[in-house]
Amino acid sequence: MSLKKIYIGSVCSRDLEIFKKIIKFAKVNYNIKIVNLIPHKGTKKGVFNVKYFRKKLKKYPISLIIVKLLSEDSNQIIYDALKTYAPKIPLLNSLEAVHTCESRKATFKLIEEKYKKIPIPKSYFSLKEAYLACSNGTKIIIKHDVHNAPNMPKEDRIIGIARNRNDFIKLVKDLDENELFFQEYLGKIEIVYKIYVIDRWAVSITAHSRIKHKKLTPYELVHIRVPIDKELKRRILRLGKKFGGMSVFGIDYIINENGVPYIIDINDFPSFRNIPEAISLISDYVYEFLMARQKFVGRIPMSLKTRTYMT
Repeated sequence: MSLKKIYIGSVCSRDLEIFKKIIKFAKVNYNIKIVNLIPHKGTKKGVFNVKYFRKKLKKYPISLIIVKLLSEDSNQIIYDALKTYAPKIPLLNSLEAVHTCESRKATFKLIEEKYKKIPIPKSYFSLKEAYLACSNGTKIIIKHDVHNAPNMPKEDRIIGIARNRNDFIKLVKDLDENELFFQEYLGKIEIVYKIYVIDRWAVSITAHSRIKHKKLTPYELVHIRVPIDKELKRRILRLGKKFGGMSVFGIDYIINENGVPYIIDINDFPSFRNIPEAISLISDYVYEFLMARQKFVGRIPMSLKTRTYMT
């Protein structure tokens, strides 16, 4: 345990049950106090307040800030406050990464533009483009663009699958084009896989089909894990850098009939609900990074910069 208390700030509004476990573990094992930068008492409970944020920054010598948000328009206030009042405090995942992952359009557009080595379904960034593809025989899956939307169950995030132009017209009727995301539908897949990443560590598990309706013990969870192809792991770790600095994130992927893995979703700082050791690994990673940062007084060697993605 560190003799000197370390202070970390948190701007978090989702997966709070898991996050509370990280707070407890970090405190007991590393003497790390995680300071909530969003009011948790009074009339402003749960609502980001710039004045409250600045007050906490003055009170505590915060060494790192963790940003983990539901996707809301009001998040822009948070982004602006972090850029203005905490520009020199490193973030677990960069603002660019967090902001990008709020939108499926932004997420897959970034992959198409910056990292073509990752296989993804063909994306369509306008209703007209998707409609033309559907008219030419491409099946289109239509989703809500927003990621981690508050009060939206996972099963409601997919609007439907258009197998022809008539399906397409019915599915998008009365919906706002700007709130939709269109992708090529790769067919019914029985198993969806998840990869969880913490710095250079990564683990893959089967999802949906095997854990949706069953509460598994930590022992059972270990046995639903699957090996990660070395090349796929290398590319996914590289993808974290392409997002502007993302060291803790999750990937959903499927494997098509030809054995090719296709990335279908990316989430900055997922819940890690089915990864029992994630709580300790995230705490270990944060502590090691901050110790390295103190040792080199901000002048972190290139070897460490490439090993970690913090900004």
